[in-house]
Amino acid sequence: MSGTGGLLALPPLWVCIALAASTPAAADPLLEASGASVLDLTLEDSVRLALERNRSLLDRRLDREAGRLSLEVAEDRWTPRVTVGSFASRDQHDRRAGVGIETGLRVPTGGAFALRWDESLSSEFDDGGSRTFSFSQPLLKGAGTDIDSAPVRQARIGEKRDILGFRRAAEDLIVTVTDAYRSLSRAVRQVEIGEASLRRAHGQLEATRALIRAGRVARREAGRSEVAVANRELSLTRARNRLEAAQFALIDILELDSRVRIRPLEVLQPPSGESVAGRAFDAAFEEALGRRADYLQARLRVESAEIALAVTSNDLLPDLSLRFEWNRDNAGRNNNEVRLDATVPLNDREPALARLRARHEIRKAERGLLELRESIGIELRRVMNDVEVGRRLTELARNARELAEGNLEVERAKFGQGLSSAFEVAASEDELVGAEEAEVEAIVAWLGALTQLDRVSGQVLDRWGIRLEAVPE
Repeated sequence: MSGTGGLLALPPLWVCIALAASTPAAADPLLEASGASVLDLTLEDSVRLALERNRSLLDRRLDREAGRLSLEVAEDRWTPRVTVGSFASRDQHDRRAGVGIETGLRVPTGGAFALRWDESLSSEFDDGGSRTFSFSQPLLKGAGTDIDSAPVRQARIGEKRDILGFRRAAEDLIVTVTDAYRSLSRAVRQVEIGEASLRRAHGQLEATRALIRAGRVARREAGRSEVAVANRELSLTRARNRLEAAQFALIDILELDSRVRIRPLEVLQPPSGESVAGRAFDAAFEEALGRRADYLQARLRVESAEIALAVTSNDLLPDLSLRFEWNRDNAGRNNNEVRLDATVPLNDREPALARLRARHEIRKAERGLLELRESIGIELRRVMNDVEVGRRLTELARNARELAEGNLEVERAKFGQGLSSAFEVAASEDELVGAEEAEVEAIVAWLGALTQLDRVSGQVLDRWGIRLEAVPE
């Protein structure tokens, strides 16, 4: 998956969806019975579909367009502005008309140049007009490049935070889709386990009845086998209900029609070579701090608060400004003026209050950054431990399942020789089903821990090859 135009750019899946919805699926009694259209999806397909259709993410894309335009408007602060005006009037003595053009240019020191040309026309008197050039520069309040550029720097920080927020929303959506897809795969596998167990139970019941007819086992063994079949049917019904629930959960996330049923194409299996045992925590922690969108947003919040404090501190200074103006009319008369203006507000406590709030905002932002740093460290240690524990539990669950399979075969062989009972065979069947389901749960937990490790490390988008627009420097 690649990015174009600065945002998530993903090829549409609707051609594939239309074909899948119109083409009969392979035999699937559950899906066919519901009369639903079957949609075959891989995990990657599900992620792509969610990124294309998720309404919340689409709304954020619209916000991103407005955010980029907002930044462009803020960066026009030092761009020349041109204003054109005109007037027309009539009284008992004269009819007058005029036109004026004014050009203004801010400079990063806080000053401003202005050039104005006025031309008025009269039917009774001589033409009149003037040319005015002026420059004003604050000397205390509002002076300096740091103060005058504050709105632009704040807008750039806001743009960076918006991009990081969009990235974080995309990451959260990918994690949500991944978890829902694996939950569906787990539910499918549990149905398969239930169906296989029910087939074995029916086979055991038939074998028991054959042995009863041969006089090799007592008739009461048939009742026990029938109970085992009933229990297996009950478990299968519950598994199918969980499958439906998982279907609706993923359909809701992908925002598909409720009549669609998704068939996951990826086999639920443990990952290969996924281990963090030899990974240094300090290196992983620093990497996470450099990638986590929420941590980068918290750092930008501190930077924004520092700018706000500098501006509010500057607002406490007296308003002292220097102004130069040159004027020339159409008659050739010149008028030059240099003036120094000073304004000192009395009994105005608003600037002091704004500065106090800015100082408190910095402290809160710094504490929030420190708290987030600590929580990231704790979370990273936890998920790294979960990955390693998940790997070991998956290996143990596989061994337990293999042993349970062997034990069931032994019990069924002993039952055929009259050395075991239907109750012991059913107990071995229960142990096998439990071991198979435990293995599925262990695999899903391991995969989920790896996904959470990507999330905590800020590597979700990199893992899926999704690129967002670069955060401007």
